[in-house]
Amino acid sequence: MSEQPGPPVQPEDRPGGRPAGEPPAGQPRTQRGGWRALWLGGIALLTSFFFYPLGLVLGIAALVVGIRARRAARDASGSAPGAVPGIVLGSVGLAFSVLSVSLTVFLWSELSGYQNCLSTSNTATDEQACQDEFYPRIEDKLGLPSGSMEQYGDLL
Repeated sequence: MSEQPGPPVQPEDRPGGRPAGEPPAGQPRTQRGGWRALWLGGIALLTSFFFYPLGLVLGIAALVVGIRARRAARDASGSAPGAVPGIVLGSVGLAFSVLSVSLTVFLWSELSGYQNCLSTSNTATDEQACQDEFYPRIEDKLGLPSGSMEQYGDLL
């Protein structure tokens, strides 16, 4: 067996002469990272309203992925579409989640007492008694005007 001099023969499954370690043709890595950051940021924003611990984690992930995609795009002189909106959405979702977590920690005793009171109530009168007891406590702790929890108390 003799080796022939000259350029190596490219396999048929590697058109264009790409080296064996290079990813297949398609979107560059920076573009995928930008889109991934956008998806993570959007989901972080949505979950920050309903399940804020997950919004907290996804917001951080969107920031990390978006910043890494921007840096990789800058180093490769390419673009990372979706990275900046992903960073913005992730930041907003993260801010809402941090606000929700800190508000929950701040109002923990009032909220847990209110939930315990509601779990033991059997009638609408009992539920109203729970509201009459805990709504003024929450208003005092947050510095809200008296009676303002009547409007938004159903959110608890």
